[in-house]
Amino acid sequence: MPISRRTFLTGAIAASFALPTAGRLLAQTPQRMMPRNAGIYRFKLGNFNLISISDGILNPPAALFAGDVAPEKLKEVLQQGFQGETLAVDCNVLLVDTGENKVLIDTGSGLLNGATAGKLLENLQQVQIKPIDITAVILTHAHGDHVGGLNGKSGFNFPNARYFIGKQEWNFWTQPSVDLPNFGGPAEMKQQAIKIAKTQLGLIRDRVTQFDVNQEFLPGFTAIPAYGHTPGHVAIRIASGNAVMVHTADTVHIHTINLWNPSWKPIFDADRDLAATTRQAVLEKIASDRTLMFAYHFPYPGLGHLRSRDRGGFDWQPVNWQFES
Repeated sequence: MPISRRTFLTGAIAASFALPTAGRLLAQTPQRMMPRNAGIYRFKLGNFNLISISDGILNPPAALFAGDVAPEKLKEVLQQGFQGETLAVDCNVLLVDTGENKVLIDTGSGLLNGATAGKLLENLQQVQIKPIDITAVILTHAHGDHVGGLNGKSGFNFPNARYFIGKQEWNFWTQPSVDLPNFGGPAEMKQQAIKIAKTQLGLIRDRVTQFDVNQEFLPGFTAIPAYGHTPGHVAIRIASGNAVMVHTADTVHIHTINLWNPSWKPIFDADRDLAATTRQAVLEKIASDRTLMFAYHFPYPGLGHLRSRDRGGFDWQPVNWQFES
């Protein structure tokens, strides 16, 4: 029997974005130990010491990120980008040591997304940083692969941290009744997103500091409004002296699909039209200013520059790997 595109996507989504209970079961499944490459990358920004820490990967279907685009157009992009219909999407958590604070930007999946993700704490051990050493956690938005690592089996993962989140994001998810009327995915995926956001943000209710956009809320950190992916989603501008980098969070997801085609609308954006407009504006600014960029879901370590393409969109130029930071 022929399978419709909607039916295919619904099934693929359910398989790719596991419910919390399923994620915990997957995480507990015994697996044969395989050799792994390092999940840390050190670099400097002015006087700040930074580390890109891998939280692992997710394996969603590529079609989620193309929205209503014709399958043949997506297939062409995937071929050009040496990608298949199922993606390996990195999750890159940024640690910034300012000398005064050790700051995490987002926390990864924790136990929410199965055995391929939730590697943050494991990889922190490689740099001999303990969870109790983290003094601040900045949340760009409240999706599971960014807030799932707030807690683990024993409670708070970062018990000594202050937690920072944008006022608009906090107010949206913590209101008594939450809906996402412009969400393009199936109802199950929408309800799961709402449940995770409410549960995870509820954990930090008594520990949270809400910030305004376009104002420095920690020394060196300013939130850039990047609404659309979620109602209060932000990018983070990090500055030390004359050195500047923009952490784009989920302003853009895939270094081929959504970077080459910023107008394509992933089905899971809360407001897909607004997200597309935001994506174009933020990326144009980064490219024109030649600003260093950190991308949460780009190939690890997620660090590089943008340049405009003659045919539209942007190309990604990863930084040259540095063996000494």
